[in-house]
Amino acid sequence: MTKYDKAVSVCFSGHRSVPFAKRRELKQCLKSEIAKAYADGYRYFYCGMAMGFDLLAAEAALSLQSELKDLLVIAVVPFRCQSDRWSKEEQAKYDAILRIVDDVVVLSEQYYNGCLLRRNDYMVNRSSRLIAYFDGNPKGGTFYTVREAKRQGLDIVNLHNSV
Repeated sequence: MTKYDKAVSVCFSGHRSVPFAKRRELKQCLKSEIAKAYADGYRYFYCGMAMGFDLLAAEAALSLQSELKDLLVIAVVPFRCQSDRWSKEEQAKYDAILRIVDDVVVLSEQYYNGCLLRRNDYMVNRSSRLIAYFDGNPKGGTFYTVREAKRQGLDIVNLHNSV
């Protein structure tokens, strides 16, 4: 039994590198897509907390909480100290988000080979919609997650061609 209803849960997956010139536009697309999901009855938003798209998605969802009252943001951290090797700027953003999300799920105390994919599985298994930023490249974590979401029949929205 999971804490949040899968039928009204969304997860995010996207590439770590989002071109700087596209970030503002992508964040607007995310806000619009999150608001659409909310209008469709979705209330729980799982974020994998990776650099790039994940953190943008978390920021976008959190920024809508004042108007979308019962929207919850759940950070799914693949392993404790995930951000230790990131730049100071990225670490600060990560820490700020972790402080204000509604729930934090830490899946492992330390890094192990495959833990990022297990994080993606955790989110897909608990969601019925995926909001992705996927360029179509058939390798990597986002490819894996989109493929798994398709296999499980999730409703998939890809923002890659929207920006």
